[in-house]
Amino acid sequence: MSETLTPQERIRKKKDFLFLYKKGNRYRGRYFNLIYLSNDLNFSRMAVVVSKKVGGAVERNIIKRRFRTLFRRNKHIFTNPQDIILIVKKEIQGASWQSLEEEYLRSVTSIAPNH
Repeated sequence: MSETLTPQERIRKKKDFLFLYKKGNRYRGRYFNLIYLSNDLNFSRMAVVVSKKVGGAVERNIIKRRFRTLFRRNKHIFTNPQDIILIVKKEIQGASWQSLEEEYLRSVTSIAPNH
């Protein structure tokens, strides 16, 4: 399986966000909240939402880059395609890469059906 993150694997349209916010299931984690829902595509998609409360533009972009890396390196976990929105919490400030990775893997394995 490819470790790239193609443009089609990102959620970008407002209607997709609104649909997920309305119909999606939620997982509350230490550093982020997850909204997820199965999709009818052959691949999973994701988006990362980072508020200005978390930090400046540089910090927000670093956080988004980290989550996209986690998603693309662990796509194999999703046996059934999912749409995922990660909403980052303020608590992420100062979190190590290892703790972030552990929290992400814990959350994704708990929501992934048949895993």
